[in-house]
Amino acid sequence: MTRRPPAALLATLGFLLLLVILLVAGALLVRSILTESFANAERIRAARIVLSNVLRAQLDEETGVRGYAVAHDPLLLEPYYQGRASLPMLLSRVKSVSQTLQLNEAMPLISDAVETNRRWLRQDLPLLYSRKRGHVLELRGKVLIDRFRADVHGIDIALARREVLGDVRAQRAIVWANFFALAAVLAVAAAAALYTVQEYRLGMRLERERDNAERQRRRSAEMRAAYEAEKRIADTLQEAFAARSLPELPTLRLSAAYVAATEEAKVGGDWYDALPLSQDRVMLAIGDVTGHGIEAAVAMNKARQMLIGCALVDPTPGHVLARVNAELVAERSPMITAVAGLVDARTREFRYASAGHPAPVLLEPGRPARFLEVGSLPLGVNADTQYATHRVASAPGALLVLYTDGMIEHSHDVLQGETILLEAVESAAERAVEDPAKAIRDAIFSRYQISDDAAILAIRFLDAAVAAASEKDALVGTA
Repeated sequence: MTRRPPAALLATLGFLLLLVILLVAGALLVRSILTESFANAERIRAARIVLSNVLRAQLDEETGVRGYAVAHDPLLLEPYYQGRASLPMLLSRVKSVSQTLQLNEAMPLISDAVETNRRWLRQDLPLLYSRKRGHVLELRGKVLIDRFRADVHGIDIALARREVLGDVRAQRAIVWANFFALAAVLAVAAAAALYTVQEYRLGMRLERERDNAERQRRRSAEMRAAYEAEKRIADTLQEAFAARSLPELPTLRLSAAYVAATEEAKVGGDWYDALPLSQDRVMLAIGDVTGHGIEAAVAMNKARQMLIGCALVDPTPGHVLARVNAELVAERSPMITAVAGLVDARTREFRYASAGHPAPVLLEPGRPARFLEVGSLPLGVNADTQYATHRVASAPGALLVLYTDGMIEHSHDVLQGETILLEAVESAAERAVEDPAKAIRDAIFSRYQISDDAAILAIRFLDAAVAAASEKDALVGTA
C-alpha cells in the first residue's frame, strides 16, 4: 500500500505554489508598469525635443519674414520657407505622441497652435510683397506669435506634468518590486518555519504513538502472561476440586462428567459432589459460581466445603442451602446457583432444594423425561431467603440427572437447550449405557459448540435383585 505524503508537506507545497503564482503575477505587473513608464518617458522626452524644434521652426519663419521686410534680400527668406515646411509635420508628431499618452489637456493647445500659425502666415503674407511696413500688421503678428508660443509652452507643461507622474508611478513600481522581493523572502522563511514546526510535531506525534504502541504491547504481554498464569491456576484448582471420587452403593449407580469451556477467557466455577452419609443415603450437590477465573474457582471450593459441612450437621436440603446462603452473604461471596439433594437408596426417595439452579431431570420407566420443580433465589443474594425441600419418589430403572446451565445454554436458546437435554437423557436411558453422564455429554456436544463450563451428575436407581446379581457377576469376574 502506497504511503500518502504528510499533510504538513502538502500544505507547505500548496502554500509555496500559491506564493510563486502571486509573486510571478506581481512581478509581471511591476514589469508592465516599469516598461510602460519607461516607454512613456521616452515618448515625452521625444515630444519635448520636437516642441523645441517647433519653436525653432516658428522662430525661423518670423526671422525670415522680418529680415526680408527690412532688407528685401531673397536669401533672408530661406529660413522662412524651411520653418513653414517643417512646422506642420512637427506639430503632427507632437499631436500623435499626445494621443498615445492620452494627454487630453494638450490636444486643444495643439489644435490652437496649428490654427494660430496658419493665421499668422496669412497675416504676415502682405509684408513679403509690400515695401511699406504696416505697423498694424506687425502688431497683429506679434499677438499671434505670442499666442502660438503660449500654446507650445502649455503643451510642454502638460508633457512635463505627465513625465513627473510617470516617474512617480515608476518609483512606486520599484517600491512594489522591492516589497514583493522582501515578501518572497519572508514567505519562504515562513513556509520553511511552518514546515519545520509541522515536521517536528509530526515527529513528536509519531514518537508518542510508538511509545504508546510499545506500552500497549508490553501491557498486552503482561496481561497475557497474567491471564495464562491465572488460567493455569484456575484449571489446576478446578481439576483438583472436580476430581473427587463418587461413592458406590448396591442400588445406585453414580456417574459424572465435566466439560471445560473452549474459550480461553471462560474458566468457570462449576462443580458437583456426592457424599455418602450412611449405608443407604447419599448427599448430592451441584452448583455454578457467577463469574470466571481464580475468584470463581475459590468461591466454588468454599461453597462446596460449606455444603458438605452443613450436610454433616443437618442433611435436610433446604436447611443446608439456608445455612450456606447466610454464610455466603456475610462473606460477600459471588452469587452461586446450586441444588442440594438427599438420595435414599433403600426407599428410592429423592429430597432436594434448589437455589436458582436449573431444574433436575428425572426419567422413570415407561414415562418421558421431565424437569422437577425448582424455585427460590441463588445463594449469596439475601440472607433471609428460605429454601423449600421437595420430595420425589422414584422406581427401579429411573435415571436422575443434575447439571449446570452450560448443558442448556450452548445454543443461546434455553428452551431449545432444555429439549435437547431431555432427548439426550432419554437416549442414554434407552441404550442402558454404563456411563449415562458421559453419554449425555457426548450426545449434546458432538453437535453443539461448548460455550461455557458444564457439569453433569447422573444417578441410576437399580432393582435390589438386579443389583445383587450384578454384584455377584462382578465378584465372579474378579475371582
